[in-house]
Amino acid sequence: MNNFRERTNYLSNEKRVASCKWLFFRYLFGYKLSFCYICTNFFTRMRFRIAKYIFTVILCLLSFLTLSAQKRTKNKLTAPIPSSNYSGIDVSHHNGKIDWNKVKKNRRIKFVYIKATEGEDFVDPEYSRNLKGARKAGFKVGSYHYFHMTSSPERQFKNFIKHAPKKKQDLVPMVDFETCDGYSIKRTRKALKKFVSLLEKYYGKKPIIYSTMSHYNDILAPEFNRYHLYIGRYSDCPPAIRGKGTYTIWQYSETGRVKGIKRYVDLARFHDKHNLKELYLR
Repeated sequence: MNNFRERTNYLSNEKRVASCKWLFFRYLFGYKLSFCYICTNFFTRMRFRIAKYIFTVILCLLSFLTLSAQKRTKNKLTAPIPSSNYSGIDVSHHNGKIDWNKVKKNRRIKFVYIKATEGEDFVDPEYSRNLKGARKAGFKVGSYHYFHMTSSPERQFKNFIKHAPKKKQDLVPMVDFETCDGYSIKRTRKALKKFVSLLEKYYGKKPIIYSTMSHYNDILAPEFNRYHLYIGRYSDCPPAIRGKGTYTIWQYSETGRVKGIKRYVDLARFHDKHNLKELYLR
């Protein structure tokens, strides 16, 4: 009986040992698998990140080379316009008090456009002073109206001619168009056509239209291309007009410096095919 018990205990101990060994190898093998999985996953992610980094570097390098090539091409095709290469200026109360006795010493300036009115009732507070001073200094002078869609063309026309009578003008009037004030393009064109037709009838000549290149091409071109155009584009490249025609005057800078004008002033120059005589009112 005792031998049987001892034998039974011995077999039980062997089973326990075998079971422990099995569990040990199971956990050891499982740990190795987990470790291998972690390593494999880690290196896979690292390879992906390295590849992504290399791709980003290559993309940035290609972008830099492309921009450099475009810049070199642009420099070859276009030459910067010197700030001294201008034919005239346009001014308003935003330019402050202007000393026209100093400005008249500038031999480059051939014409001056002066802001007179805006909308149906606004009058530039410096208009009368600037008009008198510029004409006395010997410049050819024209006046401009800032056009709004919030007032009728007829009322704006009355406001303009009241303060810019024909007898005090050397050049054709200018219409400054910069906004639709939220109205449709169709309605804006119709109102502007009415306004310029009233000006033409009163002054006897077509007015010149001012706008930035983007505004003009998006809203007014090509319907107004038959007018003289005073186009603002602050760039080394001259304005391009949509449709047939070209600009007459290019406003190429809004940060010009002229003695007698303390603040920045807009600088403009004529197209090679146009000249000041085309804008004479008489």
